[in-house]
Amino acid sequence: MLTNTLYSRAAMALLLAAGAALSSCNDKTEVATPERVVGEKFSGDTLRSPLKGTIPGRTAPYYMTKDVTVNDGDTLWIQAGVKIIVIGNPRTPSTFGQATNNPTFFINGVLLSTGTKSQPVDINVADNLKSDPSTVVDVAADPSFKGYWGGINGDGASLIAMKWTNMGYVGGPYGANAPTGYAAGDPKFGISMLARKANARFVLEDSYIHGSVDDCIRLQNANFSVMRNKFEKTGKAGGEAVNVKAGCVGDIAYNVFVGGATNGAKVASVAGSPVQTNVATYNNTFANCGYRQTKSGRGGSINYEVQAKGLIYNNLIVNCRFGLRLRSDDRPDTANVRYGNQYYYANTTDQAAELNAATAGSLTRSKSTDTRGAAQANSPRFQSFDLTTASGTTAAPTTTIQWTNFLKPADNLHLQAGSPALGKGYTSFQPLNAVSSVNVPGIFTPTSTAPGVDAGAYQANGSGNQY
Repeated sequence: MLTNTLYSRAAMALLLAAGAALSSCNDKTEVATPERVVGEKFSGDTLRSPLKGTIPGRTAPYYMTKDVTVNDGDTLWIQAGVKIIVIGNPRTPSTFGQATNNPTFFINGVLLSTGTKSQPVDINVADNLKSDPSTVVDVAADPSFKGYWGGINGDGASLIAMKWTNMGYVGGPYGANAPTGYAAGDPKFGISMLARKANARFVLEDSYIHGSVDDCIRLQNANFSVMRNKFEKTGKAGGEAVNVKAGCVGDIAYNVFVGGATNGAKVASVAGSPVQTNVATYNNTFANCGYRQTKSGRGGSINYEVQAKGLIYNNLIVNCRFGLRLRSDDRPDTANVRYGNQYYYANTTDQAAELNAATAGSLTRSKSTDTRGAAQANSPRFQSFDLTTASGTTAAPTTTIQWTNFLKPADNLHLQAGSPALGKGYTSFQPLNAVSSVNVPGIFTPTSTAPGVDAGAYQANGSGNQY
């Protein structure tokens, strides 16, 4: 049971003692709420390996200098307000980001990262290594695609649950002793769960993931929920923000995808898989995606392929290279893919031609419930966002659109009152809720948001994405 994994005898004794103290109090006695600790509390400034227990929130940062492993049967709980600065080996700073020096979390047990909106968990590199968050930068020189550290490898994990967590600048290469399934030189994914354990579960909520060399999230053989997150600068020359492989069941909903190299969301299964991949992709907003991927017909917003099934509704797709694509050469399970109510906006005639018709190599058909039109028709009327970025053509995109891969401080993708995207959603279906059994008492329970009546990630009633 997960509860047994989470609480050591010492922690349980602490809770029992607190309960006894409370029962002996009279009405006039004030008793402080006992501090919640999973296992032992981590002390010191620099993370060690193996690591388990609780990393408590504090003002001062913690530092990560090398790989950190959470062993099978152990739990690591990162509390709200924790800031981890990945610095690599301080003795060889010039090699930071190379195969010998890009620290990675290897999770073989349970990882809980539970920030809050006011106190997010932050796992990043030092500020002096980051790119300017308000300036369009050449991708070749952009520090966001340097791959300073290795992110989170959860292939051996039973549960990874992350909420209000800010993580970026990932994708350093594997070295000569790469784990099974990877090769030396392969960029590490931001978060991977190519699950080796039965009933592995992955939950990512309300988080900000940015700056990845390849895939930001890659999942296989896992139940999952990816809900209400923001993804920027995902993939240098290729890669998806969320790449779902065989054996997965879950929801991708209310996320914002900006400037992804290929797709925001890609979903695939394999023929004969014991668990057919089944994903509900709904109420997401995609902007400026697909332009760093040079392969013909590849990428732009949503891609289903290779026997995958699922539901695809209410997505707002703006100035992307391609719209929803059901791949024809490695086709999905089209008999069990239901879709409609996508809202498309194109700034140029080239974009409109791609969004208004089935892309070459795609089985997608226009639906009467979709919103499509000529260039610059049907503006979604965001609160603030530049819809006029020069994009060139599908075959020859401009560097400007390739580099416009983040939201500027003044950008706001909420819909204005009177937006034609209001009320365009379809709500007569249910999320798959494949992680509904996850319950870490007093620490984390997934929060699923049902389909919304408005297109995209932001709803007029304030629900949906909170960024």
